[in-house]
Amino acid sequence: MSQHVLCSARRLMLGLICLFAALPALCAPVLRVAFSSQRPPFSFYDDKQGDTGIEVDIMRAALNKMGYELKPIIVPNSRLILEVAKGKADIASAVHEHGADRPGLYLSDGMVEYDNIVIAKKKRRLSIRSLTDLMQHDFVIWQHGWQDLGEPFRAAFQPDRNGRFRANYHETANQESQCKMFWANRTELIVIDRTVFSWYRKKLEASMPTGEDLSFFPLFPQATQYPAAFRSMALRDRFNQELKALRKSGEYQRIVSRYRLAG
Repeated sequence: MSQHVLCSARRLMLGLICLFAALPALCAPVLRVAFSSQRPPFSFYDDKQGDTGIEVDIMRAALNKMGYELKPIIVPNSRLILEVAKGKADIASAVHEHGADRPGLYLSDGMVEYDNIVIAKKKRRLSIRSLTDLMQHDFVIWQHGWQDLGEPFRAAFQPDRNGRFRANYHETANQESQCKMFWANRTELIVIDRTVFSWYRKKLEASMPTGEDLSFFPLFPQATQYPAAFRSMALRDRFNQELKALRKSGEYQRIVSRYRLAG
């Protein structure tokens, strides 16, 4: 047999080995995962990377280890749970839902954490040490934020029976608008996650005075955790195991750190 034929045979064999090695990934079952539209740096669209962000990367890493491929479905935040309930998604990422499971809707352990804080421009010379202090000043928060920061915050800022909020409490539909409102001096304070704030501070620096000195008030003692919602209890349980493994291995923190550095 000629040397040329031997080389061709080796190349064919190498190609077959590579093909068979790739088959599990090519044949991996697909899970439809609903993510909130434009919630950077947790979930957003990037021209180079496509759908990406902290949530997306954590969910993809866990599902890949479980043998699944992720198919993102991007929806408004208010529709996350509905996508699972109506069978349009297998999983909804980082939902504003807590409490007991119910048939067809099983909540995971907290998959992402928000380190929420009160921020003021230093020139205002404000001191926010308690909810009582916060009640004395205008502030802007994300949509439905009154539900997310513990029972004392909920009691202080929930809407009345007519759906009206306290005069000093303001919500925005998205967090870019929230940050713009703060930098444009349309409110005294902003309540927001540190990573989200840093992300938009960088993004808005060309159009707004985001270089001003700031004061930070860690009013909330615990990070706010958001679970994922699953149609399948068994899938939820496996996801919880992989999520713990990601944290233990350090991969979870490496994913988060990439976006904190970028922001």
